Amino acid sequence: MTFIWFIIWLIANFVGTREPLLFDPVNAWTATLILAIALDLTGAHAANTAKRRG
Repeated sequence: MTFIWFIIWLIANFVGTREPLLFDPVNAWTATLILAIALDLTGAHAANTAKRRG
């Protein structure tokens, strides 16, 4: 998920206007990056939990 986000951001950054990743205040690109990282970590945690239970 994070890799897909990076590819989309990279294309948008080169095709459109320059979009920096701002953390103070968080802009839309940074917010979607944080969401992608959270989804990646949650998916990995769920997979590990399922392996232990099953």
